[in-house]
Amino acid sequence: MTEPLRALIVTGTRADFGLWRPVIDEIGRRPAEIAASLLVTAMHLEPRFGHTIDEVRALGVPIAAEVACTPAGDSLADMAGALGTALEGMAPAIAADRPDWLLLLGDRGEQLAAALAALHLGVPVAHLHGGEVTRGAVDDSLRDLVSRLAHLHLVANEAAAARLRGLGEESWRIVITGAPGLDRLATEAGGDLEALRASHRLGTGRYLLVVQHPETVGGRSHLDDLDATLRAVAGSGLPALAVLPNADAGGRGMADRLTTESGLRSVASLPRGEYVTLLAGAAVLVGNSSSGIIEAPLLGVPAVNVGARQAGRTRGDNVIDAPAQAEVIADALRRALEPAFRRSLTRRSPYGDGHAAPRIVDALLTASRDQRLLAKRSGSEPAGG
Repeated sequence: MTEPLRALIVTGTRADFGLWRPVIDEIGRRPAEIAASLLVTAMHLEPRFGHTIDEVRALGVPIAAEVACTPAGDSLADMAGALGTALEGMAPAIAADRPDWLLLLGDRGEQLAAALAALHLGVPVAHLHGGEVTRGAVDDSLRDLVSRLAHLHLVANEAAAARLRGLGEESWRIVITGAPGLDRLATEAGGDLEALRASHRLGTGRYLLVVQHPETVGGRSHLDDLDATLRAVAGSGLPALAVLPNADAGGRGMADRLTTESGLRSVASLPRGEYVTLLAGAAVLVGNSSSGIIEAPLLGVPAVNVGARQAGRTRGDNVIDAPAQAEVIADALRRALEPAFRRSLTRRSPYGDGHAAPRIVDALLTASRDQRLLAKRSGSEPAGG
């Protein structure tokens, strides 16, 4: 009897773990064909981000290794140094597990470190959410680097596929699956909203959800940008809940600002189901979270996207872009809060139809893990060269 394929999934944040859940569940439905284990790292292991390792462990999926690599400080240099820490910890963990597939998602430093380790170990890499664009963060270049190291691309849409082909990736390596974050979205959004409202003191009327991360290119002041958003939010007169930013450089200062803002509710992290329920119930999502671009369109929730972090990313009709200027953000908020704007939304996401996980697992099972897969040509090399 053929042994099931073994997939090692790298998860480093509350966000990517929520996106992995549909894939993990789909793998669990096919035990004779494929099995999953987790390499847990980065923000999951830090108490200041909600110690989300507890949520990961509660899922019951085998954990192959836990690798701490969050930057010690809050600077760009600290971010760069954390890559070395991640690579040093991940290389022996991947070598010991020796999976048939290493599964990576997105654009963060720990994903790149895992890809570099896999390259040297000869482990096939499948990458989700490659080919997308976020020009306002170093993640944009990190994502492309992971894509150049990956052997199989499981992308959200044709725009992402076309961009990968433009980078020199061969078409046969690219499978359009959609974004797994849209799978089960309607079910996840059906949590106990009233209990969550009460827990976070959001009242019974309209409320705002605020999720803003640092821009890590361009030299902008993270705190100035955040202050512009907070002034606009305060001017709306609506209660607001802020989810603290991620581990990017500048995030600690922003978190301090959010937790001391008068009248603003804040939380370090939320389980995926709670976050999606609150997102679905929000009048507007404000900030620069990718969830405003990917998930919010399907839920019909307006998103005011602040600044350049998500610049270049494919958008749905729910997104209103605004530079980090309080008056402009306030105008965008007023437009987003108009009932007519919400009624006009198509409730479609440019990132898929909510059935990505089966396509992802099918692609892993049907791809030939042979020398052709592992021997990548350079981006400038002609096909067949």
